Amino acid sequence: MTQVIDTPAASGNIVSNDTTATAGKQQTINVLARMEGERKEWEAGAYKTSNKQLYAILAECLAFGGTKDIAEARQRAEQLRAFYDQRKYSYRPESPLMTRVVRAVFGDIDRRRLSTYSLVLREAQKQNILPLQLADWIDARGGIQEIRLSQSETFVGQKARVAAGTSELINRKSLAVVKTEQLIAMADAQYVGTPCVLLAEQQADGGFVVKALLRGGTVVNPALAALYTATDTNKAAKQDEKAAANDAAKEQAIDAAAATAQLAA
Repeated sequence: MTQVIDTPAASGNIVSNDTTATAGKQQTINVLARMEGERKEWEAGAYKTSNKQLYAILAECLAFGGTKDIAEARQRAEQLRAFYDQRKYSYRPESPLMTRVVRAVFGDIDRRRLSTYSLVLREAQKQNILPLQLADWIDARGGIQEIRLSQSETFVGQKARVAAGTSELINRKSLAVVKTEQLIAMADAQYVGTPCVLLAEQQADGGFVVKALLRGGTVVNPALAALYTATDTNKAAKQDEKAAANDAAKEQAIDAAAATAQLAA
């Protein structure tokens, strides 16, 4: 029988490796912590300041294009055309006034950004938002991109997704009833009838082992919104399948008719 003896040299290597691994781990943590600190400084400083500056410029655009007087609006249009000529921009009088104002101020940036800024300002006009109120209004709506998305015909807000997911959950058939001593101990009468999240791990035999019970809007609401999204996606997929099946049936009917006509000829 061979006996393996741990020599001092081998032990030294192990300690050295452990020390190196620990040092490397700490170095990585330090790098991430530094990056995290820079992000916080950016959010509190440059990012916040840049947003305020952007909102201030957009507020001026809103004021410039917000006139309701016809004569003044015509004068503004002429002034805009003159500015466009100076900058050698292509002037499109059929575009909304606010779009022309944004293009004059922001120049040849990404067209999607121009469209987004114009959409936000036109929505602000519809809601009679004053230039001085614009920054707070944008922040209250979740930011410029959120306002842009909310104008999409297919956009469904978070609250609406949660509500739809809740309705879907209530109307669905039960997949299983899980009742164990541990879960019973975690049950609380005040939560009867309210949704919760059971975090489970799938097993090789197809079973699911429940590992945690989670409550609270920060956990449950995203799950309900995800349920709505999954259900909506499945409905869309089924509609696509139905449309594809209909198209295939039409093609078969056309082919059959063509074959019949050829035989008749």
